Amino acid sequence: MSSPKPFTIAVSDEKLDWITQRVATAHIIPDIEHPAGKEWEDGVPPAIAKELVDFWRDSYDWRKVEARLNATFKMFTVDIDDLDVHFVHHKSTRQDAIPLIFVHGWPGNFLEVEGLLECLVEPVDPTAQAFHIVAPSLPGFAFSSEPSTPLFKLSEIAALFDKLMVSVLGYTSYVAEGGDLGAGVVRCLAANHPGCLAVHSNSSMAFDAPSPFKYPLAFLKLITSWYTPNEKTRFGRMVSWFTDHGAYAKLQGEKPQTVSYALMDSPVGLLTWIYDKTSRMVDPTFVWPYETVITWTMIYLLAGSAGHARIYKTMNVKGDLKLVGPSKPFGFSLFAHDVGYAPRWWAQGAVAENIVMWKEYEHGGHFPTLECADVFAKDIQEFASVSIPRKSVQKLQDAGK
Repeated sequence: MSSPKPFTIAVSDEKLDWITQRVATAHIIPDIEHPAGKEWEDGVPPAIAKELVDFWRDSYDWRKVEARLNATFKMFTVDIDDLDVHFVHHKSTRQDAIPLIFVHGWPGNFLEVEGLLECLVEPVDPTAQAFHIVAPSLPGFAFSSEPSTPLFKLSEIAALFDKLMVSVLGYTSYVAEGGDLGAGVVRCLAANHPGCLAVHSNSSMAFDAPSPFKYPLAFLKLITSWYTPNEKTRFGRMVSWFTDHGAYAKLQGEKPQTVSYALMDSPVGLLTWIYDKTSRMVDPTFVWPYETVITWTMIYLLAGSAGHARIYKTMNVKGDLKLVGPSKPFGFSLFAHDVGYAPRWWAQGAVAENIVMWKEYEHGGHFPTLECADVFAKDIQEFASVSIPRKSVQKLQDAGK
């Protein structure tokens, strides 16, 4: 296995000129007239799309963004099993720092980890838990190469990332955090890899029912829809999301190559595709900076593959996601405006049996590292304090490769 190589983002002038030309000549398709309050009924309104395009064309400067990203993130690539894996790796100076792998999803990317780097690598409070943070890009996302096999499952991504942590970086034990697709990856890390000591997640979504034999009460609650008012509201939001806004997942999973021809050949099409989802997944008080959502779009454009879509074809492979047993502690921080939720009694019977921390917030949404990074970081620190024995922390091996 090769050693990591420092990575710097350096988009070619040719690629950048192509994107710039596409944005400059973009057509904003008119919409029909909607009643007041229903302007988003059929997607991103033309007025918003025009604002985004105008900003991208007249104000956005990729070279400045590129320089800032290179200055902010310590990035590397490494060959693992014939895949070029891109990752961020920030080591703390603290002797008691815990290795933490942060796994993103769609339409997110490795940039989401920035808020945690600021809070967790070198905490201002000397008594607060510090972390060595590793944030890989999913295969086919950002600067990680796309697998050549048609069904590269979440468990295979987890195996890839475990090799990154243990074999490449030398972290014999670590904690994992993941949301969205990353929540499935970290579940597989916990279920299949002893190096993963514990998992924290901001999604408790369960794809299976609790066993009627092992968890009869939870199964009864599920089949009779026996929810508390709070559980009903949160679960109802998830059901509404997949009913009214979830067609993207089916489309990307059903014909990932076809949809990628359209998205990757139209920067503005990809921008509005992403913005339509990100704008609906956050707390109503959170305002997306146009520069941020355009930068996220750029990260997908630069990947230049269908991997971002094809992962939806592989994420639900039967038997890939397992109920994690009692030996692995789990913690959940769940935010009111997120779209991935199952009540604790359901998650305990279908996601992880050993839930040692469960927090539900009345604010925040799908991207807590952007919306409320300080709260989220404190939860990760608290979770580590209740799930990882101090003697284990002291013996965690530093990265030396």
